[in-house]
Amino acid sequence: MNKKMVILCISLAGALTTGSLTGCSNQNDSSSNTQQKESNSAENKLNLQQYSKDTDSKQDEDFDLVGTLEKETNDELTLVIDDKKVKVPKSNAFKKEKDTPKNIDGKQVNVEINAKNQNAESLELTPQAKADSNGIYEKDTDGDYSIIGKLIDETDNDVTVEVSNGKKTYKKAKDFEQDNENMSEDSKNKVVRLEIKKNDEVESLEVNPEDQ
Repeated sequence: MNKKMVILCISLAGALTTGSLTGCSNQNDSSSNTQQKESNSAENKLNLQQYSKDTDSKQDEDFDLVGTLEKETNDELTLVIDDKKVKVPKSNAFKKEKDTPKNIDGKQVNVEINAKNQNAESLELTPQAKADSNGIYEKDTDGDYSIIGKLIDETDNDVTVEVSNGKKTYKKAKDFEQDNENMSEDSKNKVVRLEIKKNDEVESLEVNPEDQ
């Protein structure tokens, strides 16, 4: 075999070796990128779930985020939760509650998060954001209504709450019920939701962690 053939064979062998190494390198980079994306996804999931006040949610279940809406784009929501900005991507099926005003920047909202892909599925104003000066955030066609406010006092017969207009006292109905969401501490000075009958008697009192 002459020198030219030897040199050619060596060159080909070198090129094949280099190509093989390059292929391995690219494969390793691709694997590394995939692992990094999975790691980032897991990190995002943890970051979103830690802001939730939904005490009943489990790791693989959908959960709610309550915060102030700072900004909304076609693809993303920016919420302020406990003074921290949290960015949440919208799902393709993202929707808002019916009758939600067009501009709700600066309002408190409740966003349902899909636990699997960490996207926002839906958005609605919280009762506090919906409430009028009397604390009323929902009215039924039969005349019953719901209010939200700070619990000032509760006796065997009455419930007193504070709303934007001031303090309001309601008489307890005979079938009055109370739900504190397993909160062991005293409900006084907590934000509460009251279900009021059309005769202005309190039917139920609820303390929800998401309102605090």
